[in-house]
Amino acid sequence: MVMNVNHLRKRTLEEIQLARAFAILAVLTVHASSSGVTNIEPDSFLFPVYNFLNIAGKLGTPTFIMLSSFVLFYNYYPRETNWGLIKRFYVKRLKFILIPYFIFSLLYFVIKMAVYYDYPSISFAINRFLTLLALGKAHTHLYFVFISVQFYVLFPLLLIAFKKLGFLRKHAIWIGLLLQWAWVVLNNNYFHIPWKGSVSLSYISFYFMGAFLGIYYNDLKAKWKQPLFRERIIIPLSLGYGVLVFLYTGYMYLTRIGVFTTIANYLPGFVTSYIGEFTWATHALFAGVFLFYLAHLANQTFQSRTKFVFMEIGATSFGIYLIHPLFLMVFRQVVSPGSPIVYHSWQVVTFILVGILSWLAVRFSYRFIPYYWVLFGKMDQPKFEKNPRQGESNGHGYKKYS
Repeated sequence: MVMNVNHLRKRTLEEIQLARAFAILAVLTVHASSSGVTNIEPDSFLFPVYNFLNIAGKLGTPTFIMLSSFVLFYNYYPRETNWGLIKRFYVKRLKFILIPYFIFSLLYFVIKMAVYYDYPSISFAINRFLTLLALGKAHTHLYFVFISVQFYVLFPLLLIAFKKLGFLRKHAIWIGLLLQWAWVVLNNNYFHIPWKGSVSLSYISFYFMGAFLGIYYNDLKAKWKQPLFRERIIIPLSLGYGVLVFLYTGYMYLTRIGVFTTIANYLPGFVTSYIGEFTWATHALFAGVFLFYLAHLANQTFQSRTKFVFMEIGATSFGIYLIHPLFLMVFRQVVSPGSPIVYHSWQVVTFILVGILSWLAVRFSYRFIPYYWVLFGKMDQPKFEKNPRQGESNGHGYKKYS
């Protein structure tokens, strides 16, 4: 498939905000359902439901990584790569990513130190914080920002490599998969790094997928209008995602109820060693591309008001990602389990309220705090238009992403 990549890209992408909205809702689903998976007995008839929501939703963070890569390559690939461009790139990431990461890492560390831990001295606590900060582990969800920072460090080199090497561009998907699995196998057999989830190589297939989509996006959209091309892509993608979400949720269900250890006795060693990684990584990669497609479909089919709501969620998704565990911590401290009906009802209420409160906190900061970006990074304010004119690049007032 020959594609021309030398297009000037001036159009804003509402689809990306919609995809971000879907991804952050998946993240909220995973975190809101984690309490049910932990507290409910495996023989409960609702346990498979909680397991499915908790596991199938684990597409959010990898999708964010893929989308971040897509946006970077979509915007920077057509530009001339020089020191001025690289400097502006790093200044933006320092302001809008690293500073919020540091502040929220410190916030979660202090809260958990006050509630859960009793460190022997201030110097010990400081050293502990710096260690967790360096590994993206000040709180469980911050590894995503830490991984993103690693990719930001590598991005100028990867950008130059993708520009110079046609083979790398055209085969980015397979090369990303090869690199990721080489890392998985080497770490499993030689390195034995326990915190591999904080290493960017564990997610490089998502990054390379985003790079491929970003570089060839205009050509792919043109080919997308051809029915044969669409059927050749969408049908295998949908089937692949359906099979893998079944395998991943099924594997985790059998693991959580203690049955997989028995099944593992009848499987080859390499299968039991890598089945968890395979089902997660492959499911998440299919899910990310599938979400990317659904976002384009939603952009064409959503009514204006519905689209505006999801665009708003997408615009505030980074801030929601950073702050929502704080509200989850509060809810789980003050909410009593009660009867089964009350408990399960509260799981749904918690999901809704945590999402709304997180969004309110982020948007309130945008409206009333002059330097809101210190907390939540850069955001845009959507402008609702009941009937945006066809052909305009942006019916909701968003600026170009970079």
